[in-house]
Amino acid sequence: MISAILMAGYNNKREVKRYSRIVAEHYGEKFIESGYKPLRDFNSTHKGKTERKPLIQFTLEKLFENELIDDIVIAGHQMLLEQRLGSFINQYEKTCRIVNQNMPIPNEVIGRFNINTRKVKHNSIAGNLIKAYAASNAFAPKKHALFVASDSPLTTNRFINRFLETAQQYQNEAAIIFPAVIMDQLKDRLGRLPLWLRNDSPIQLKGEKDKYGRHGFRLSALMYANPHLFDVNTGNTAYSLRKLINPNVQIKLFKITRGLGYPNVYSKYFLRKDLSICEVENITSEHFNGRLRLIPLRGEQATYDYDGTDSEYRMISKMLKSNATD
Repeated sequence: MISAILMAGYNNKREVKRYSRIVAEHYGEKFIESGYKPLRDFNSTHKGKTERKPLIQFTLEKLFENELIDDIVIAGHQMLLEQRLGSFINQYEKTCRIVNQNMPIPNEVIGRFNINTRKVKHNSIAGNLIKAYAASNAFAPKKHALFVASDSPLTTNRFINRFLETAQQYQNEAAIIFPAVIMDQLKDRLGRLPLWLRNDSPIQLKGEKDKYGRHGFRLSALMYANPHLFDVNTGNTAYSLRKLINPNVQIKLFKITRGLGYPNVYSKYFLRKDLSICEVENITSEHFNGRLRLIPLRGEQATYDYDGTDSEYRMISKMLKSNATD
């Protein structure tokens, strides 16, 4: 059985304003999120009826229903989550704990994972990740856990189970495993561009290629990982890989790879256009001090996450109302 860690952290108002400016300046988008994003209400259609529920509940429902998931830990705003979701959570027998984002990282956890508290703030993504993992059933036996973002309401249990089935085949050799979702269009339905890579992995999928023989990929809301097998101090970068198509994140990654002894990554991607999945795995494994594996999969809708813009809200709402699945 598998522990699921549901990441539902939040930024302070200053960070929200800063991100709002970035969205407007770089993408021309209107950022509408000013509260606690995991509790933003969305309408959906279920069995012909319209339902209105918070964003996080779409994912939480699937984790409760999934027979592969043994226990659930939510990391986020404990008071707001308990107020809004307490009665919903209590309907289920499956264990579900809520870890407060503002809770300090326990000394035992700091010691076990050699955490540098200057790099890993208690309320950062990596801080929440490790606190939630320590509260899960996976912690004591040092097992992998499924880490799930709370902002991807179209991710289905069918996609989760396909990913877990393959990921478990690699868990003895990989510390961090991501699904690399193949794209068949130049842009997805949210207007987002893919990351173009040659697929030299053992898992080959049919799909459109560009003239350089590359497939388009995007990462989803899932990560299967064991913090005992990689450097937790790099965890904030690990999570930002989901936003790899963000130019700022790409530049940051290319600077990191140059420092690791891969000075040609920028030219391989933008000029020679021959960067491959295995090369990305090797580079990122060096950074995390633990083996990273990318698993090519189909299921584009699992990549549709709500970052807080007006256009995303309208498009995701439309897909939820049409009861779209992957």
